[in-house]
Amino acid sequence: MPDVLSKAETEPEEDPARFNRRRLVRWLAILTIGTLTMVACWQDPLYP
Repeated sequence: MPDVLSKAETEPEEDPARFNRRRLVRWLAILTIGTLTMVACWQDPLYP
């Protein structure tokens, strides 16, 4: 019964490293999307 009530871990715990691979990929994706959005707005600005 205790194994049914306990919370199942689906992902391993993140180590306390400052820059791990998952965090680096996440930040690169955010920065890339943000940069592409800024370039798209500069190329064809949306006028009200």
